[in-house]
Amino acid sequence: MKRTLGGRILIALAPESLSFVRIEGVFRRRVSEKHTIACDPAFGADPWQGALAALAGIAEGMKDAKAKVTVVLSNHFVRYTLVPWSAGLSNAEEETAFVRYCFAKVHGDRSKAWDLRLSRAPAGSARIASAVDSALVQAIRASFPAGAKAKLASVQPYLMSAFNRWRSLVKDARAWFLLVEHGRACLAHVESGRWTAVRNARGSFEDPTQWAALLERERHQVGGSETSGIYVHAPGRRKIPSEEVQGWTFRGLALAPVEGLVAAEAEPFAMALCAI
Repeated sequence: MKRTLGGRILIALAPESLSFVRIEGVFRRRVSEKHTIACDPAFGADPWQGALAALAGIAEGMKDAKAKVTVVLSNHFVRYTLVPWSAGLSNAEEETAFVRYCFAKVHGDRSKAWDLRLSRAPAGSARIASAVDSALVQAIRASFPAGAKAKLASVQPYLMSAFNRWRSLVKDARAWFLLVEHGRACLAHVESGRWTAVRNARGSFEDPTQWAALLERERHQVGGSETSGIYVHAPGRRKIPSEEVQGWTFRGLALAPVEGLVAAEAEPFAMALCAI
């Protein structure tokens, strides 16, 4: 990676690829550098080890690049659960223990080895918690040691990066938020700024009819079928249908153009650019 004077580096890790973009400027952002690297999802015992091996090589090449680094993790590498509000939690330690208990109810003892994060929410509201293998988080941090000029600023689950990018659209709505990756769909429901459901499903979700089937299954968790929108971010599809599909109307979410990255080549970098 060439030596530059500052800016941000956005990296997306997925089972089959690593992508990164270098962003310069504040008021007028532009992409000054971009790369994608194919990864082997079968490399190592965990599905993230191929992407992590690619990251190690990239991080070594950017150690003299003065920049803040954000790593976005594919939903393939993240588990989510809805954590109910509990007024009895008095400190961060109790809160973490409660979140770990919520994951353990579903995933058992293996959740003890996960790094946990909890979203913000108004008092009295459920929150979305994310869990990532602690070994993955530690390895990402180790790729950007204290002495390097490239500083790790954040490690973010894809769902949270994307939702923060478009949260203004659903601030006061009753709506579904759907992220589609190759081999996975992550679906969350929000009502008046409050989380009411989350589902991270593995499978084929290439077609809107498959999205509709997923929504039909999950809508019963939140009650009723009336929503003000189904917002979909599916970078692998060039166009999201706006017409009704099996009773559901999808609204496509597209990232705003960034100077230095033409629309025809933007798809591999969409996950990373959600953290811009």
